[in-house]
Amino acid sequence: MSETTNTPIHATVEISVDPNCTTAFMEITGPLNGGLDVTMDMIRSAMNEKSISYGIDEEAIKNAIDMKMYGINICIASWTAPINGIDGEIKYNFDKDSVVAPVEDESGTVDYKNLGIVKNIYKGTVIGTISMPTEGEPGMDITGRVVPQHIGVPARVNVGQGTALSEDGTELVASVDGNLRYLNGSFVVEEELFIKGDVDVATGNIDFIGTIRVKGSVCEGYTLNSRRDIFVNGTVTGATITADGDVTVKLGSINSSITCKGNVKLGFCENSNIHAEGDVESAAFMGGEVFAGKSILATGKGAMMGGKYTALENIEATSIGSEGYAKTMITLGNNAILSEERETLSKKNDELEDKFDQLGKILTTLQEMAKAAKLPPEREQMKVEAMKSRFQIQGEIKRNQARINEIEQLLERKQTLSVSVRREIYPGVLIRINSHILQVNTVASHCKATIGSDGITFVPL
Repeated sequence: MSETTNTPIHATVEISVDPNCTTAFMEITGPLNGGLDVTMDMIRSAMNEKSISYGIDEEAIKNAIDMKMYGINICIASWTAPINGIDGEIKYNFDKDSVVAPVEDESGTVDYKNLGIVKNIYKGTVIGTISMPTEGEPGMDITGRVVPQHIGVPARVNVGQGTALSEDGTELVASVDGNLRYLNGSFVVEEELFIKGDVDVATGNIDFIGTIRVKGSVCEGYTLNSRRDIFVNGTVTGATITADGDVTVKLGSINSSITCKGNVKLGFCENSNIHAEGDVESAAFMGGEVFAGKSILATGKGAMMGGKYTALENIEATSIGSEGYAKTMITLGNNAILSEERETLSKKNDELEDKFDQLGKILTTLQEMAKAAKLPPEREQMKVEAMKSRFQIQGEIKRNQARINEIEQLLERKQTLSVSVRREIYPGVLIRINSHILQVNTVASHCKATIGSDGITFVPL
């Protein structure tokens, strides 16, 4: 045997590092022939040569030495991976797709006139919730170098017409009342609803919180309801129209019902039921029943022929009645209507005041009980509800009284009311002004009917 066979061979340490410096592995080759075994200093020296300074697994190294783990790849260092930030995102509370479909009630009956083409939304309603991006945290490789993280990017939010971001940027909200639509990549809230054609089977009934503009006509059996104004470019036939603002029908109304809190303006009005808190204006009135909280104005040809017409202020027309003695009833300054409303409101206020007093007694009793001992939860809730109800009742009484005062002022002005006729008023016309009644028996021209010393009389215009 040669001399080299018994030459001591010392243990060696081989450390490998992956290219990204995320992990380091150690392999120990054991000693031979009484050579020196591996030591911690040897391993540290080998790690220094590889610039390993972070994420060192001291316990794994110690175990490898103590247990003489030769010829095994042992992980002795690991990096701390960066924590990437999370991108911001927006989650919408409404579907982007607008689906027109008939409304089905609880019994399964389908109403094909209610297609749901309008998505009413009120100012302040949250359209989408936005999550903010996070920065994340950087990592560190085994050489001690910082590994940058991916920082989250903000959500891309398109702020469309009629929408806005909340102050903290976490919500997309409606900035106006209107119709919610998804258009060209963003939600928009439109304060006006445009119907390009007719209101018919293609659109169904329409109930909208904003202004409605119809390019065509409103067909028989359909309804329009708006919290603002309604404009119809064509005719309204056998339909129902209601608005909190004004109603304008460029051509006219036939066999329809129109109710609004503002003014009504029509091209013509035929056999329709009109009720407006303001003025009602049309080139011609033929049959039907018309009520105006202010004045009825027959402009242009200005005919009022047949039907019933009530106005609380004045009536102006070119002609009233017809050569055929069409029965036409004119009521001006209808004291009965206002007096009845005043009486109803007064009675209502009496009832509200009684309820207000009863709630006051309940509150007094509960407050006395509270002085003696703490009220149980149900009694405390009763006290809160009583206070809330008293506040609401007080507001309603105040509003009713304001209307009563307004009615009383209107009643005092009745002596100035008149029915003006630019051409003729025919027999068959019955005029009532306040408590006075006049049956027209002969044709009168260019005159004004007003209250004189002997009741209703005609005076020249």
